[in-house]
Amino acid sequence: MGLVIKIGLIIGTIVIISSYIRKFSKNYSKYQLNEQYYKSLYEQNPDAVIIFDTEGKFISANKAVSLYGFSEDELLQKPFAEFLLPEDLEMVMGHFSQALDGKATAYECSIIDKEGSQREISVTNIPIYVNESITGVYTIIKDITQHKKARIDLIEAEAKYRSLIENSLVGVYILQDGKIVYVNPRLCEMSGYSFDELDGLGINEFIYHEDLTIVNENILKRFNNETGSVTYEYRAIRKDKSVITLELYGSKIVYNGRDAIIGTVIDITERKNNEKMIKHMAYHDQLTDLPNRYLLREKLNDTVKYSRNNNQKFALLFLDLDRFKAINDTMGHEIGDKVLVGIAERLKACVNLKDVISRYGGDEFSILLPNSDEQRAGEVAQQIITSLSVPFIFNHHEFMVTPSIGITVFPTDGESFGTLMKNADLAMYHAKSLGKNNFQFFTDELNKKAQHELDLEVNLRKALELYQFELYYQPQFNIKTNQLCGAEALMRWIHPEKGIIPPAAFIPLAEETGLIIPMGEWAIRTVCLENKKWQMAGYPPITVSVNISAKQFFHSNLVEIVQSALIEAELEPKYLELEITESITMNVEHSISTLLELKKIGVNISIDDFGTGYSSLNYLKRLPIDKLKIDQSFIRDCPNDINSNTLVRTIIVMAHLLKLQVKAEGVETQDQISFLLEQGCKEAQGYFFSKPIPVPDFETKYMKKRLEL
Repeated sequence: MGLVIKIGLIIGTIVIISSYIRKFSKNYSKYQLNEQYYKSLYEQNPDAVIIFDTEGKFISANKAVSLYGFSEDELLQKPFAEFLLPEDLEMVMGHFSQALDGKATAYECSIIDKEGSQREISVTNIPIYVNESITGVYTIIKDITQHKKARIDLIEAEAKYRSLIENSLVGVYILQDGKIVYVNPRLCEMSGYSFDELDGLGINEFIYHEDLTIVNENILKRFNNETGSVTYEYRAIRKDKSVITLELYGSKIVYNGRDAIIGTVIDITERKNNEKMIKHMAYHDQLTDLPNRYLLREKLNDTVKYSRNNNQKFALLFLDLDRFKAINDTMGHEIGDKVLVGIAERLKACVNLKDVISRYGGDEFSILLPNSDEQRAGEVAQQIITSLSVPFIFNHHEFMVTPSIGITVFPTDGESFGTLMKNADLAMYHAKSLGKNNFQFFTDELNKKAQHELDLEVNLRKALELYQFELYYQPQFNIKTNQLCGAEALMRWIHPEKGIIPPAAFIPLAEETGLIIPMGEWAIRTVCLENKKWQMAGYPPITVSVNISAKQFFHSNLVEIVQSALIEAELEPKYLELEITESITMNVEHSISTLLELKKIGVNISIDDFGTGYSSLNYLKRLPIDKLKIDQSFIRDCPNDINSNTLVRTIIVMAHLLKLQVKAEGVETQDQISFLLEQGCKEAQGYFFSKPIPVPDFETKYMKKRLEL
């Protein structure tokens, strides 16, 4: 029994000991594991972990202190104060003292590393407890030099950005949920609102209502990433209710964690106004402010499309002012401009608002009448003629201005701007040919006539190159002695197929195209050569006259041509007479200069068709002329018409008083010759003597007869 008890006690003791050993082993393993955890946390920590004693000396440090250039041995038993900047010492000591008092603290300061460089660090102090007593301080140091630099850079960048935004010359905004969440001062200035008034304002409260759709569409596109950055224009309403035009640039960003739009705004109101003004100037006449030909072309092209789609007619009127140039020439361009402005106002009163009046150029106007037929076009044209029949009064002078109007109708007369304008122009010239101050509709006959004139121009140019022109001569007689005293050279076109083409059929076209200049030069040279040829043949010398057109007089080197022709033919200047028209005398100063040079050469100067042009007695006493030729329109009714008799008698007396010779044109009867002799006119030409004839006939009939005498 006792043995059993002893054995039991022994076994129990063994069990208890075994249980204790097992428990001890388990706690020991846990201790070892914790030690490993601590060791890893301490030694593998990327941040420096240091143990200071209560005096602030280094007791231990992990290997991360090498980041600052130190080894653990270099730091042991050294006070941390040696590594601090003087200005941080008091603050750091304060935190250390708090840790010794049992309070963990965190702060930032600067230290000097082994290389002497300043490093920015974040410090955490933790008190060390041993048996409930503080025996030192754990310090964890994190290098925040780059982080702090980045933070400072960010602060500086933000300050620069904010300064840039706040002082920007362009408006800046941030838009979120359809409302403004930020605007800079410049945008406030543009809009007239304060920041507080704009903050939270919905875009529909200041965007011009017609532009709200496009603004919302662009915002939606940017939110949906359909576009990156986008620039567009819209109109906004300022606080004072005035409308401004803005150019906006915007892109998507994240603002306060949510999608938003940031952008810039430029006030382009002035630029748009300038563009509008420039466009207006480009498409409107500066004098009358009417649409010009370019805007007319656009309007007419639009009208063509609309009329074609809607099966409508429209009419185009082309208006030219008759003899308007005379107003400019006599009264000056200032008065002429006032008349044009007055005409523009009267034209406006003759049409509806939908109609388009255009100053096409110079003294030409065009009127587009949408949805109008021939009847309305004729009514408007007649109304214009009636309106312009009332004289204009400027500076106590009355001015009568009459229009010649050509009309075309779409689609009958054309379906394009070019065709309709061309045909209206043809109709206008037809109106002029019928006496002016009327309107005419375009017809196919006018087109045929225009084509004929075009063909005539082509043939006229060829005629000059192919020497198809000839000079016919009409004899001039001294009606007192019945002796040949001269001849007038008149140009004839000998066409190889059409035969002789009279001057009336081609001279106006030659004037219009400028071909009259080379044709006139040819005539001068030919007259000189043929006259000299007659003299060389032994015929008594005569003076031959040749007509000088206004275009030739003003736009060619006439003096040089005449001088060259005389020298080339070796003809004495006194045997050449130049006939000028009264229209040349309108520009008196230029005319006097040219005529004086011609007189120096020694040629004779006469005024042809006197009394039918811009008659002015003033120029007669100033111009160096030798002779007046009385126009045949005055001679035709003599001596049976008392008015014609009076006019002819007056011209002859006036010429004699001015010591000028007189020659009558268009003499056809003996009675006319008798009347002219009675009035003291000694020279004449006309069908009574002979019509213009070719050189051979002239030589035979007149030059040889003189030789026989």
